[in-house]
Amino acid sequence: MFDWLESFEKLKDLLGDFLSPFDKILVLGCGNANFSEDMYDAGYKKQWNIDISRVVIEQMRQRNRSRKYMLYEVMDCCDLKYPDNFFDIIIDKSTIDAILCGDNAYVNTALMMKESQRVLKEDGGRYVAISYGTPDNRSFHFTRKFLSWKLTTHSLTPDEQTKESEKKEVGNYVYVCEKRPDWREVY
Repeated sequence: MFDWLESFEKLKDLLGDFLSPFDKILVLGCGNANFSEDMYDAGYKKQWNIDISRVVIEQMRQRNRSRKYMLYEVMDCCDLKYPDNFFDIIIDKSTIDAILCGDNAYVNTALMMKESQRVLKEDGGRYVAISYGTPDNRSFHFTRKFLSWKLTTHSLTPDEQTKESEKKEVGNYVYVCEKRPDWREVY
């Protein structure tokens, strides 16, 4: 098991500002992290977790058999198989970072953002990205002309337990993109 960047415990207060136990939540690129499980155990039970790796999805299905409302599906985040306006919130825990390290990075990031905007509900749907990317490197991807988001950025500072040698000036970032009602006009 590997929890990339930040744990749910560290993010739960901030995420609590955007999440409701009644929300339909899509976790992009879930991997084998504890994040979704911890979120589920905290009361956020309506979860769809996707990853491109069949091996990871099968492992997570087996590991979470007792969490009956937690779904795991093999899926490409650039080609979501969900209807328009389906989810209340999407959580991207460094999936954008991984895509930006690959081939056709800007195109694939644009496809992921466009698909995410499409499947989010028009009334308050939010895309929440937890990323190590600084605002000058990430904001562009959330504000492209074919997207209609209201973007807010939060910086996370290293916690008290981080070794002095590992501390950076600033830790990771949380980007919150709220879907605007005019999204179809720019789509």
